[in-house]
Amino acid sequence: MSAHDWDLWGEQWRASRASPEELDALSAQTRRARRAIVMLRLRSTALAIAALAVVAAALRHASNAFEIALGLTVGIGIAGVWLADVVNQNDAREGAEAPANEYRRVRRALCKRQVRFVHLGWVIVALDLAFLIPWWIGGIAVHGRGFHLIQLLTIWGPLALMATFVAWTLVLRQRARAELRQLATSEPDESA
Repeated sequence: MSAHDWDLWGEQWRASRASPEELDALSAQTRRARRAIVMLRLRSTALAIAALAVVAAALRHASNAFEIALGLTVGIGIAGVWLADVVNQNDAREGAEAPANEYRRVRRALCKRQVRFVHLGWVIVALDLAFLIPWWIGGIAVHGRGFHLIQLLTIWGPLALMATFVAWTLVLRQRARAELRQLATSEPDESA
């Protein structure tokens, strides 16, 4: 936040008779929202790296050329989706840098970023499953069925993690979209 931005905010809030405590609270909320945007960027990167690590580990145990080709395709797809997400992060950054109505803009940018993160997560899980399901089918034929350690570590554990992640993203998306609707309906009249 630049000194010029702070002066603009101060003038706007003084015009609406905001107290210094209200200014401090809005400033703190804006900083928290900006930190949340940065954390989502880090989560996106961690998600992509983890998904690529899963594919790379599974490729080491691929049993045929189809699994290798599918794994490489999925890995390239995950990298491509992640790079597209990185490019889309510029929209959130631009929204977070606007001086007028700063808190609303940063919250809107955060919510949009959360929705994009959810979509990234869904695509990565779908790509991982597109590779892992045939890989698991081959693994069951070799290692057998059941709930022994190998099955827990390579099939049931990852499935449980993916299901938990998808459930969490559904809640995150619902909250972000609700807040976006609320921000749209409570938008102040900028012509006044």
